[in-house]
Amino acid sequence: MTANAVALNAQCLCKAQTFTTTIPRTSLPLKGSSCHCDSCRHVTGALRSADAEWPGPAADIAAAANSGDGTLKRYQFSPRSHVLFCGVCGSKMFWEDIDSPQAYQPQSAQQQQREAGEARYFVFAGVLSAAAAAADGDGDGEDVGVGRLVRYEDHIFAGDTLDGGAVCWLRRLNGEDDAAAHPVRVWLGGRGKSEQVPPGEQWPAIKDLAAHGKSLKAAGEKEGSVPIRCKCGGVDFVLRAGEAQRDFEARQKNGEQLPFFVDPVTHKFLASLDCCDSCRIWAGSEMMNWTFSLLKHISFAGGKPVDGDPGNITELRAAVDACDPRLGTLKYYASSPGVQRYFCGRCSASVFYACDGRPDIVDIALGLLASPDGARAESVTSWSLGGQFSWEQDMVGTWREGMLHAVKKDSEQWRIERGYPKSWLRVAREQKAQAGGN
Repeated sequence: MTANAVALNAQCLCKAQTFTTTIPRTSLPLKGSSCHCDSCRHVTGALRSADAEWPGPAADIAAAANSGDGTLKRYQFSPRSHVLFCGVCGSKMFWEDIDSPQAYQPQSAQQQQREAGEARYFVFAGVLSAAAAAADGDGDGEDVGVGRLVRYEDHIFAGDTLDGGAVCWLRRLNGEDDAAAHPVRVWLGGRGKSEQVPPGEQWPAIKDLAAHGKSLKAAGEKEGSVPIRCKCGGVDFVLRAGEAQRDFEARQKNGEQLPFFVDPVTHKFLASLDCCDSCRIWAGSEMMNWTFSLLKHISFAGGKPVDGDPGNITELRAAVDACDPRLGTLKYYASSPGVQRYFCGRCSASVFYACDGRPDIVDIALGLLASPDGARAESVTSWSLGGQFSWEQDMVGTWREGMLHAVKKDSEQWRIERGYPKSWLRVAREQKAQAGGN
């Protein structure tokens, strides 16, 4: 490898799957796309999927997926595309696209093309890293000296979100310095086949969005429940959000301390933008989106709680180990001591993050919420925007740093324009910092 070459690496969280290729530096940046469709949200768990065409050999990926050992699993996402993911940890690795003028083919024809290496592969951006070569031929380390690795051209299927999803703070997805020269277009549907949102405009308009205070506290049992559902339907749970909001309001009136994730004004649940490396790799998207719940407010067998539903992390883990049919295709990977990452074993959707230190609470992959008010599920959630993001230090010094700074500024501007309050956690941090400064 020379100083003019870059080594690309696609690696899952557990490192069971690693693919590398070396390309000329002049081949960068890779052309990327950001999809907000219902299916992508429910297969990643984030509010979007992001990918770029893999410039390395297709045969290596096809061979791993066709090996039959189950470590690189294939899920048929659509008639002509598949998600390839690690069967051990659930990390989404590649899109496999059967490159044919016929969108619909018999399964046998798809298999022949895969075996012949004729499929095209698009790498999930979350698993992608790079190392540049120094003048002496030694690698400088991940992302160092590489510059912009992926340049996103557009957001597609924004219309599926109903409320705009994450597009509102991702208009300068490639960073502030690149925004003027390479604006990121926004399509309500497919690329070039649907209405394009004019540059600089928000969709939907801020004035058309519901007030921050809207919640599900007054909703009935059915209307106050929100499905937690993966793309394939193998994970199909219910978050009883309205019941939970009423529960927390009653606790507060009784003088009880609320869990950290509960908005003390609306009693909705914290929604966050998480930049940590592990979540990025696992979900396949640069920024993961989480909300939170007590396990007691999640139903695992239809819309109503039943005796034996897992009420803590130990019971949830034991139910998965026992292949409890109420949990469907739910699996978990222990990513570190005391930490479990739950995912769908059939379609790879990220579902829950759990840690032994919070035995009654799970983080819910927000992209799996099928909320009728939109992808951000604002009747359920209270978003923490601007300020400090979770684990933002993991993006600093990488090719994603420009995105971090742009998203922080744009989400704060959107928050202010909308009249959306600072999160209670941000207010507490700022008050503590001010007190310390004095």
